[in-house]
Amino acid sequence: MSDAQTWVIQTEDLQVGTSLSFDLTDANGQVLLKAGVPIQERLKEILRKKNINSVTVRGAANSEAEKSEATLLGSYDAERIEAIQSAITSTQDSILRLVQSTQDGDISGVEQLGKSIDSFLAEANKDISASLALVSLRSKVVDPSIAERLAARATKLSLLAIVMSLFRKDEARESLDIGMAGALHDSSLMVHPEWFSKEKSRRDDLSANEYRRHPLESAEMLNGIEGISKNAITIISQVHEQADGSGYPRGLQLKQAHPGAVILNLADAYLELTFPVQGTPMDQADSIAYLSHHAAMGKFCKSTFFLMMNGLSLYPIGSSVILDDDSKAVVIKSNDGYPLQPVVRLLHEAHSTKLDLKQSKLKIASPAGGVLAFGAERIKKSQMQNILWRTDH
Repeated sequence: MSDAQTWVIQTEDLQVGTSLSFDLTDANGQVLLKAGVPIQERLKEILRKKNINSVTVRGAANSEAEKSEATLLGSYDAERIEAIQSAITSTQDSILRLVQSTQDGDISGVEQLGKSIDSFLAEANKDISASLALVSLRSKVVDPSIAERLAARATKLSLLAIVMSLFRKDEARESLDIGMAGALHDSSLMVHPEWFSKEKSRRDDLSANEYRRHPLESAEMLNGIEGISKNAITIISQVHEQADGSGYPRGLQLKQAHPGAVILNLADAYLELTFPVQGTPMDQADSIAYLSHHAAMGKFCKSTFFLMMNGLSLYPIGSSVILDDDSKAVVIKSNDGYPLQPVVRLLHEAHSTKLDLKQSKLKIASPAGGVLAFGAERIKKSQMQNILWRTDH
């Protein structure tokens, strides 16, 4: 089915917790549900009251992916999911507006971005698993611009880094600075779309050096703006520094880097593998294994990696997996101290059963691939040394 085609879904069959890639409107053009906002039971009630018995849906249907996404999001409190999604949407919009307005000398958008990230922090503190579930979902926007893709990635990075900061039990002020740095560290990239117009391997030395300097350019763009702390500026300038000193722009080692930058460096590497701005996404579980391999080699801070692994599990929240009885499931919660035994929900035709693998005889046999992965590839042994740094990250 092509993207231009449509099909009809009965109102009763709308899956609570899933979202549409476009605004849902009634016959008069009134918006009933914004694109990307999860469907709630009260929406179905509104449709019933309006005698709307079916909805015409545009785009390509993927019932397995839709069922898996509904199972994942349906595992959490619907109001909490909606609140986190609202903060995500607000943050992404705020990033785009702030970067554009900063170029024009207007810094009024900082306050709104700060409020959005503050909302992130508050909601993530209430349900970390739900927050990580939303990080795992891919954007449904068709052909977004480079700036929109960067803003979407920056938003995911901000939320993932905030969650890792909460795992580390940082003070609230530190978590906010880390979230702000994650949201804004690629600001300079948004004003250089030419850096994405051709493969990095084909860039001349000058362009490559300019790209590797982008953390400093972002820090310079934002330095001195009220509402962006000096602490956040320092973190922004160090996001791509590696623990072994092989990063950029200054080649700092772990002991020289800001603790907030250490978290963002690892979170950014995970998202570069699983949600690249350009290129093919890699399987989430394989990406954790990849980061484990390079943490052992000294590329990443080992203690920060174990922090991530405990929070996400070896099969990250949102991953589709196959159990050793050949059943499929979606990971919905980690078990602290048991990274191989998360909590999952089984995928069946008629029901979806919650299963704590720490208390079950069943084990995860392998990633399922292709369910929530949406085309993600497995990482091959031959890629272990260069797949992440193929894009200078």
